[in-house]
Amino acid sequence: MQGVAAIEAVFRGERARVLASTIRVTHGDFDLAEEAVQDAFAAALARWPTEGTPDEPRGWLISVARNHAIDVIRRRIKLRELVAAEPAADAV
Repeated sequence: MQGVAAIEAVFRGERARVLASTIRVTHGDFDLAEEAVQDAFAAALARWPTEGTPDEPRGWLISVARNHAIDVIRRRIKLRELVAAEPAADAV
């Protein structure tokens, strides 16, 4: 199975499972999970037509989506830390 047709088939068959797995990582943040899953399928569209469909497409998609979600969560935490560390504007 290769190309866009393969990705469409995987999307139809695996999207719900990939999303459910990603929602668990985001602790219920559905919007972030949905964004991560969309990014995973976009990555599949970019890579699979030239590199071929992986042996375990669902696992590949889950890994990519979860990694994206974790990256976003880490960036959010870092941003909160940076904002909290800034001196208050009226203290200057």
